Order: sequence, then structure tokens, then C-alpha cells
Amino acid sequence: MAQQGFLLIADITGYTMFLTRSELEHAQGILDALFKSIFAEIKAPIILSNLQGDAALTHLPDVNLPQRQFPLDAIERIYCSFSQALGAMRVNTTCTCNACRNMGQLDLKFFLHHGTYATQQMAGRTELQGAEVIRLHRLMKNSVTAATGIKAYALVTEQAAEAIGLPEFFAGTIRHVESTGDFGDTVCYVYDLAPIFARWRATRRIVVRSDEPLAFESMECDLPVPPAMAWAYVTDVDKKIRWQHGIDDMTMTGLARGRIGPGATQHCAHGKDSTVHDIVDWLPFDYVTWHIRLPMGAIVRQTAELTPLENGGTHLSLRCAKPEGPNPVATALVRTITRLAMAKKLVADQRASKVALERLVAEECAAAI
Repeated sequence: MAQQGFLLIADITGYTMFLTRSELEHAQGILDALFKSIFAEIKAPIILSNLQGDAALTHLPDVNLPQRQFPLDAIERIYCSFSQALGAMRVNTTCTCNACRNMGQLDLKFFLHHGTYATQQMAGRTELQGAEVIRLHRLMKNSVTAATGIKAYALVTEQAAEAIGLPEFFAGTIRHVESTGDFGDTVCYVYDLAPIFARWRATRRIVVRSDEPLAFESMECDLPVPPAMAWAYVTDVDKKIRWQHGIDDMTMTGLARGRIGPGATQHCAHGKDSTVHDIVDWLPFDYVTWHIRLPMGAIVRQTAELTPLENGGTHLSLRCAKPEGPNPVATALVRTITRLAMAKKLVADQRASKVALERLVAEECAAAI
């Protein structure tokens, strides 16, 4: 069946040299652990087609795209999982065999394309077919590292960049042209993934734990979509405005070259009033934490946490900590005002939001069938 969508390959750099210069038994164990770290993050709506030696071929139909930046978030999450697994093995091994000494030469790169392709079920697997699939494979033999010096990269074709639609982001990447035989020149955009992992590793986690005192009851609900799709409902203002009760308008500023992430600010209008929500922590498809600004320098930490369910759905927990701030007297006053003047309304809004979110997701799932 022919369809439009994204084609993504995750390819281990240095795979062949690693195998030929290492003891097979230890090398295979290292590669198995690295492939597990990759496969652990290839989740719906991304679909794994097959493993091709050192590369995993996946696809994402347009009809299942949760939000524009999702392909980039997914690539970065897979890369961080791989890098964390590789780093942990390097730190924890005391073995001096060639395989354990050489594993530091391994890395991961990605190739993202967009176009028409067909799927066919063969031997229990979904095989991808079509000219654009062939083009993507040809891009794997390229001059990116020679031209840029970047070893761990995401190569995004011009077609994929246009389908994502974030010109500010791609303006900050490296434009690169590859000759792909019968396909002619393919314009691509390349960006380095190593700094992505460095930032992820250095990030201080900020969350509202389920066992800490809350400002009011948490919002708990099960949604019939995987975490990556549920993520869009809590981070994309176009979706969130459709279920967040008590808000008349919602906009976002502070985007990082067009992408939502830490440092972005959500502005919510409530009649004549408004609130400002700063994203302070962000782990795509797992959780996002905001600081909601209050008077006198106080803030409320709010975390939306997504947990996968065995049935393929997602449990959403939306929690607000009690107001906090640098001035104990001011913070105590804000807590009192919040408890006396706003608590009942906030609880009512949260309960109404839960109903609206469950209804919205159910309606959109039914419409997609």
C-alpha cells in the first residue's frame, strides 16, 4: 500500500571495523546492548521495518505524525539512549580485550527522508519499497564526515525538512549536497548530535514527585494513544487549548529556532488575567515541567508525566507542587491566597480539563480509523 511519510534509518558508525578488529564474543555482546538501546526508543508512532546489519530502517506515515518537531525529538531521544548505553559500558568495564577497548570508536548517525513509499508484509515483517527508499539507502554512503568533521549526525533531506516545516531550525544547520546516482543531487541538512547528548547529560532534573505535597489534587487519566502522541496534547498549544479548561487563549514564545523545549514560555489568557508558564525541564515523551509565575516572585512547579500502559496507551499524571519562592514570608502569603481564593476553581478546572482531554483524544482516535 502506497503512502506518504517519513523514512528513518539509524546506522551505527564504525560497525564493520569494530567487528573485524575485535573478539567476536565480546563484540557481539556490546552490539546487542547498543541495539537494545536503539530498539527501546523505536516506539509508536514510529514503525520498525527491519534490521539491516548495522542499521535499523523505520517509517512514520504522515497520518500518524503527532507534531511537526516529532521526528527531530525522536532522533535525539534515540541518540541519547544509545550514547548513555555506550558510556555506561565504557565506564563499568575493566576488560582489556580489543572489543572493550574499541567500543569507544562506535557512534550513531541518522538519515531522515520524506516521500511516497509502499509497505509489504513478508515473513512477518513490514518491508518498505519504492524509489524514495532506495534514495535514502544511497545517502548512507556520503561525504558528510569528510566535509564537516561531524561523526554523529542527523542528515535530513530537503524533502523531510519541508515536511517538518521548521525553517528557523534548519537555517541553523549545515546545508550539504550529496550526489545520489540516478536521483541526481539531493540537498540535505546536517546537524551534530554530540552536543545534544552533552546537554541532556548535564541537565538538572526538575519534577513534581507523586509523593510530595501538592497544591491540589493531581489530574490522572488514561489515554488510548502511545506516549509520543499523548506528548503532543500536553506540549503543543494548538492541541492544549482545546482541552485546558478556564483558558481563553494560549501562545508560545522563546522557541529554540522554532522548536518547543526548555526556555520556551507558554502564555495563557484567562479573561482579563493571564498566567505565564516557563518550560524548565523537558524529556520528550516522558515528562515536561513548567514554572508557573505567581505574584511576589513565587512560582508553582507543574509536571506532566507520561507512563506507557500495557495496552499501548498512556497514563497522564498532571501535578502541581505548592507555591515556592526565595522569600518565605511572601511565599506563605501566596500559598494562603491560593488556598483560600483559588483552590476550588483550580480543582474544578482540572476536573473539567480531564473530561475534555479524554473526549478530545477519543474523538480524534475515532476520526483516524
